[in-house]
Amino acid sequence: MVTASRAWVCIRLLTYENEAEYKYMEKLLGVRQGTLPNTVFCMLSPDGKTQLTRPARTPAFFRTPQNMAVQMQRLAARYQPAVQPSFVAPIPVVDRVDLAMNVAASDNRPLVVLYHPEASELVKMLEMNKKLAWQPAIVGQFIYAATTGQEELKPIVGQKGQAGLYVVEPDEYGVSGKVTQFVKAERVYETALTALRQGLAEFQPFQKNHQQHIQNGYVFGIEWETVVPESDPMSVQAKQRYKARFESRP
Repeated sequence: MVTASRAWVCIRLLTYENEAEYKYMEKLLGVRQGTLPNTVFCMLSPDGKTQLTRPARTPAFFRTPQNMAVQMQRLAARYQPAVQPSFVAPIPVVDRVDLAMNVAASDNRPLVVLYHPEASELVKMLEMNKKLAWQPAIVGQFIYAATTGQEELKPIVGQKGQAGLYVVEPDEYGVSGKVTQFVKAERVYETALTALRQGLAEFQPFQKNHQQHIQNGYVFGIEWETVVPESDPMSVQAKQRYKARFESRP
């Protein structure tokens, strides 16, 4: 699957965190307004419009990962790459640090945050280090965020934060995080790869039980508020059941 995906541009949409993307997925999946599930899968041609597979909640129609990989390779063979082999894709950053930390906690992955108060310097950091995200030992192992706002670092480093690269271990619910590696901005290009490798080696993923995880969330008063209200019928109903069960406890 990983090898087959190299011929594709793989996009992880934000579902309930971006209204424009939400509306696009509603149209793509062909569901009634306000009923979009929390997962959507579709493969498109390079024009971004022609559907190569039918839109669905999951790619389960491929039946097996092996078959999906074969079909991905077959579909990709129809098209010639439009970029040079030397092209390096940008670092796949999530829009906000708090959202990136939530995604990292959900995926049970460490988080990388690039911070600089000057926008031009942050852009340089991202450009100079974009190859890092695609290193064989690193690719797919981290969630990324970038910011010029020091206030976005508060759940990670408190009131103050230096410019540079942070490797963060999010807590179970992605509310806060612990810095495991830090590289100053002026040394990022030289030592970031070492920091990422070390952070990945030290990362301890949570062993989560789905039901217990949700129940503990109610106990701790933790509930993520999305930009667009969650509309997945199954998910909404499940949350209502858990909430009712929790509130009925003595």
